Amino acid sequence: MDTTIVTSTITDLRHKTNKVLLKAEEKGYVYLLRRSKIAAAVVDIKYLNDLQEAYEDYLDTLEYDKTIKLKRNPLSKAKKSK
Repeated sequence: MDTTIVTSTITDLRHKTNKVLLKAEEKGYVYLLRRSKIAAAVVDIKYLNDLQEAYEDYLDTLEYDKTIKLKRNPLSKAKKSK
């Protein structure tokens, strides 16, 4: 597993935008450095979509975990009470 942190500088982004974007597409993301400190990240759109989908799935499981403990009435019982 590659654990190398992929970085570029803000200047690289300004002058070599395509190179930085290709690196982000290849690795999934690139950290941007300003004055030798991580300031931001450029994220590949596919990677971002995958992260968003995974987060939505996580929120769905949290919601399910909350509602699974609720007392439920069978449909037949609900129909009789009308």
